[in-house]
Amino acid sequence: MLKKETILKSFNEDDAKEAIKIYEKYKLAYEKDITVFTSSFYSPNIWSFFENCCSSNEVMFEANGLFEESERRMICFNNLYNVDYPIKILEIKNKSNFSNLKHKDYLGSILSLGIERNKLGDIIVKENKAYLPVLEEISDYIINNLSHIGKSPIEIKIIDNISDIPSVNFEEIVINVSSLRADSIVAKLSSLSRAKAIELIDSGKVLINYVKAKDKSQDIVKDTRVTIRGIGKFIIGDVIGGTRSGKQRIVIKKYIWCVEVILWSLLQWI
Repeated sequence: MLKKETILKSFNEDDAKEAIKIYEKYKLAYEKDITVFTSSFYSPNIWSFFENCCSSNEVMFEANGLFEESERRMICFNNLYNVDYPIKILEIKNKSNFSNLKHKDYLGSILSLGIERNKLGDIIVKENKAYLPVLEEISDYIINNLSHIGKSPIEIKIIDNISDIPSVNFEEIVINVSSLRADSIVAKLSSLSRAKAIELIDSGKVLINYVKAKDKSQDIVKDTRVTIRGIGKFIIGDVIGGTRSGKQRIVIKKYIWCVEVILWSLLQWI
């Protein structure tokens, strides 16, 4: 069973407070053998920790943000019977023809209602609409109290069919690298020398699977998420062969952002 002491050693003071709350949910699910949901969405460094620590059969673990490749996710323990998550997806439509609302506009207006950030998931902004997972318990409050964003009138409705939500876009590229080491991969993705890539890693500007990279010699395997401050986020794909010079050819998916992931990423650098 996961120990409380392990959590305290694994996070900074602020994240440890949130992680302890999750631990209490985990403990309840373990002791009572029941399905338990958290009451917040969590950033990847937190939910991925529990994903790794709950890999045994003691407690079933899930983390879901409803969107494909969600960053902010709600955690559930022991969801043996596929109980629906207590989440609603809001579609917020900008009805003004004279304003172009951005992510910060949608988020700022919702937070101004007195709602905490951890009650909201990722935000996808597409054309004149924003899509936002929220805790089920606050969905009606937002619908009934948010009529404008700035001076722009809006219309809000609940989306029942997740297929109606636009997906995250990727650009697929192929890179040639001398090895699968972190410094080699980061150098190629950022178009920098290996020495500069090592500086990025050493200064904490590279996340590997949502955790700050510490080992420049770490091998990067398929499906690893690599985030580089100021550059972007990437998913490592298959090795599809080699070049005559002996380099390995790797398929990479680069995120094309319309999603609120940048805000989370920036927080991780602090």
